[in-house]
Amino acid sequence: MQLKNSEINGLAGFLAAEKLGGKASRMRTKFLKLLNESINETEEFRKELLEKYSKKDDEGKALIENNSYVLEDAEAFNSEYLELMNEDFVIDETESKREILERVKTILDNTEKEFQGQEAFQYDSWCEAFENMKYEDKSESPKK
Repeated sequence: MQLKNSEINGLAGFLAAEKLGGKASRMRTKFLKLLNESINETEEFRKELLEKYSKKDDEGKALIENNSYVLEDAEAFNSEYLELMNEDFVIDETESKREILERVKTILDNTEKEFQGQEAFQYDSWCEAFENMKYEDKSESPKK
């Protein structure tokens, strides 16, 4: 299954806010751990880009004013950041992750939350990613 890096924070926030109990909550937590790996990695790359494109002080350190990097080349930063956010985050649909992924799909399908505007488009994108999952059924023997 794959999502764009730009979709991961929204999905993580949505899942974290859902009120769930028992196994659904545990599977959600396991899935969030998978997402958090990507979120942390993407954040590291974002910081590297900020360092790369920021103005530097006399010691070569990035200038930071009001807790924000002062960019020397905002256009180049935005271009590379957009590229980063459009990269695919792939979760292998292995048998070991099957229960987690199927449970999260059920959570998405059965949510009581109402969506509108951009959030509705995000929700649709998340659902499509889960609907496009394909597992090999190893229980069936090849037909002769």
